[in-house]
Amino acid sequence: MLRFSSAALAVGFLVAAGPARADDAAEAKKLIEKAVKAHGGQEALDRFTGGAVTFKGTFHGMGEGVPVSGTVTTGGADKQRVELEIEAGGQKVSVVVVLAGTKGWSKIIKDVTEMTKDQLAEAREQAYAGWVTTLAPLKSKQFTFATTGEIKVDGKVALGVKVSSKGHRDIDLYFDKVSGLLVKSETRVKDDTSGQEVNEEGFPGDYKDVQGTKQPNQFTVKRDGKLFIEGVASKVELFEKVDDSTFAKP
Repeated sequence: MLRFSSAALAVGFLVAAGPARADDAAEAKKLIEKAVKAHGGQEALDRFTGGAVTFKGTFHGMGEGVPVSGTVTTGGADKQRVELEIEAGGQKVSVVVVLAGTKGWSKIIKDVTEMTKDQLAEAREQAYAGWVTTLAPLKSKQFTFATTGEIKVDGKVALGVKVSSKGHRDIDLYFDKVSGLLVKSETRVKDDTSGQEVNEEGFPGDYKDVQGTKQPNQFTVKRDGKLFIEGVASKVELFEKVDDSTFAKP
């Protein structure tokens, strides 16, 4: 009798919790739908498989902030090319990091190194997170949603949605309560230096019209509450198709 009673109790909790979770998922989905519309609509977002952002800003990952400029080109969930020039110690250092699906490389000045298995896995995870923040793929059934409540970003109320997908870290997206635009993302990443997981927050802003969509023209990234990188875009482009040669070995 004890086993049957325990089973009945478990089923009772499941039945009681089911509608609440369903209602929560439905509310989260409504927030996503509003955000997609605010960013230009599903059709407009689906039109583009990638994009490029050219920017200037400050990199704080080495302690004192140093000037940084460059271009980040993306192509879906697992293709990315980051070209940076960092001014440090009176010198300009060029850095290129390329992710091409199951392969990846880094190039510092002239030295090219293939990514290790762990580095590749982390690069893929971070590219996936960036892909999620475009909102375009969230129509897929691979994702589940839950609300995370209200917070304030720059003094304005933002509503949160936790985005989950099997095999990936959760990502929390926060949308301005009035406009529906994405104003914050939050997930876990591995720190390049320590190899330890840290909390990363991204704050996109200064949205402008770009090819029928709304795109941020400035950004701030924090890790464990400390400034990591910030910048302002000088050019934002969207591409219906990005040539594979963009993600060739540097």
